Amino acid sequence: MYRHLIVTGEHRGHLWLITGEDATPFGAEFGHTTGETGFAGWVKPRAADKEWFDAA
Repeated sequence: MYRHLIVTGEHRGHLWLITGEDATPFGAEFGHTTGETGFAGWVKPRAADKEWFDAA
């Protein structure tokens, strides 16, 4: 399992979770989390030392 930050193109700023089974973008607009879409949404709770995992 790897996380990839896309730095160019139309998906610039998005964070993707890459596994052996699939690739999933991070963010509420994709339905996998309630977090803000993109790298900022992924890092903000961690930087603030808040709970970062949700199952929405």
